[in-house]
Amino acid sequence: MKSETVLLSIVDGVHTITLNRPDKLNALTGEMFARLQDHLAGLDDASCVHLRANGRSFCAGHDLDDLAASETYEAERLANAVIERLANLPCPVVASVQGHCFTGGLELALGADIIVAADTAEFADTHSRGDLVPIWGLTQRLPRRVGAYKAMELMFTGRRCKGEEAAAIGLANLCVPADTLDSRVRELCAMILANSARSHRAIKKLLLDTEGMPLAQGLAWELHRTEGHGPEFLARLASLRG
Repeated sequence: MKSETVLLSIVDGVHTITLNRPDKLNALTGEMFARLQDHLAGLDDASCVHLRANGRSFCAGHDLDDLAASETYEAERLANAVIERLANLPCPVVASVQGHCFTGGLELALGADIIVAADTAEFADTHSRGDLVPIWGLTQRLPRRVGAYKAMELMFTGRRCKGEEAAAIGLANLCVPADTLDSRVRELCAMILANSARSHRAIKKLLLDTEGMPLAQGLAWELHRTEGHGPEFLARLASLRG
């Protein structure tokens, strides 16, 4: 019986999406993007999403056999739309990365708001090695993480960036020992869930809506578009004082 290549589970309020093709280093296929699309469609009301992978690697990139056999503009548009959907989920999205996180896998991870890297993680963009050009968002999201010139260095050389370096340059938010990756991410998600989901959604919307705006315009947008106090405000304030 063929196993599901992408799994969805809910534990302690965290919606976890798991890449489940460990024998192929979770290399991405059209079928996996279709499953991701299905799972993401039901997450509009989630309070926290965790993107992870089974096995020794997060994702080695686009499956080359699948790429050669089924690459079409429509397939690439679907993959692009899935990563865009992930990036625009209204709740916080946390990705945990171990082992390989290459090219298309890196593009997928960059759809998360927070990336936690194991010390075994290796990030790389290898598009130019295969005479390919990104179509899943790498040229837009990577520079926003690490700056334009560091992004160009990584894209032009194709070199591997280990977890510790990834955290140092801002590609990952933090780097942790591999054997603590799962527990550290659980702790992080629990911290997120302890706070107001309404606040998180409103904050993320402000961030997404003002991305690229000049400071003065962004400040004015926040002033006039903020959702302000919510229904839990007084109760949470009382608990902080007590």
